[in-house]
Amino acid sequence: GMGVVSGLVMAYQFGTNWSAFSDFAGAVTGPLLTYEVLTAFFLEAGFLGVMLFGWNRVGPGLHFFSTLMVAIGTLISTFWILASNSWMHTPQGFEIIDGRVIPVDWFAVVFNPSFPYRLAHMATAAFLATAFFVGASAAWHLLRGRDNPAIRKMLSMALWMALIVAPVQAFIGDLHGLNTLKYQPAKIAAIEGHWENIGDEPTPLILFGWPDMEREETRFKVEIPALGSLILTHSLDKQVPALKDFPPEDRANSTIVFWTFRIMVAMGLMMIFVGLWGTWLRRGDRLYTCRPFLHLAVWMGPSGIIAILAGWYTTEIGRQPWIIHGLMRTADASSGHSATQLGITL
Repeated sequence: GMGVVSGLVMAYQFGTNWSAFSDFAGAVTGPLLTYEVLTAFFLEAGFLGVMLFGWNRVGPGLHFFSTLMVAIGTLISTFWILASNSWMHTPQGFEIIDGRVIPVDWFAVVFNPSFPYRLAHMATAAFLATAFFVGASAAWHLLRGRDNPAIRKMLSMALWMALIVAPVQAFIGDLHGLNTLKYQPAKIAAIEGHWENIGDEPTPLILFGWPDMEREETRFKVEIPALGSLILTHSLDKQVPALKDFPPEDRANSTIVFWTFRIMVAMGLMMIFVGLWGTWLRRGDRLYTCRPFLHLAVWMGPSGIIAILAGWYTTEIGRQPWIIHGLMRTADASSGHSATQLGITL
């Protein structure tokens, strides 16, 4: 429902706030968003009202069908929106003619290098976020003594989702990271807070620290030698590009993305932990009665949304200063309004 409503506003913002961007790349982004409207928006909007307000007004079969249509429409919408967003990160299949982007290969535009990974990562994140909200709701009821088969099924399904899908999400995230390293190495350097390589030494993994953009160093860092190379290159003798390899004007704000990325990862690790703990409790038939676990499940309710927001902050701030990577800077994309006007209309 929020996607349907917010999507209407965002469509206008392309013209009001980002007219220079729309003029430059509208031949690509315009059709992609049009496909989203034609194939998904009307499907979602049409059945959303039945799903929300038809519980006691239509039969259970029609209500279930409406719910499925909203879910399918949302996935189709995800496909087209992420195709557009991914193209902005890894643009392919175009030529620049008379100062404007002109698509020449729509297959390359849609299935650009980062799209499959971003689509899988986001869709999986949405399923996990939903599962943890459902699980938190069930745990909340159980803590208040409302124990019945429906509540137990809610918690059980949510935890099976966490057990299976959370580790899969970690694997997808690893693949997405390798893809980002290939096509947007400056973003990876900012995420890692990695400023410079020393000789031929493998890159360490900085667990915690404070990237200082002015001093060009990560202060108070706690790092593990060579682990950065192992995770990001799957090798112990390859180095990860460093922030000082790029001009200052081409660097993202490492202070922000360093921490948003770690928040996302922390939420993911907690999801895996909850799934494993829940599986262990099933063996002793204590899944529905272990109060410490149920309290944790309640607190984990918003974890999926937190992870999604942190992930989007990471990927969007991490691609700065580009709105279209390598083609157009964000500073050149706006409509010329003041920062205050742009901020109010966001």
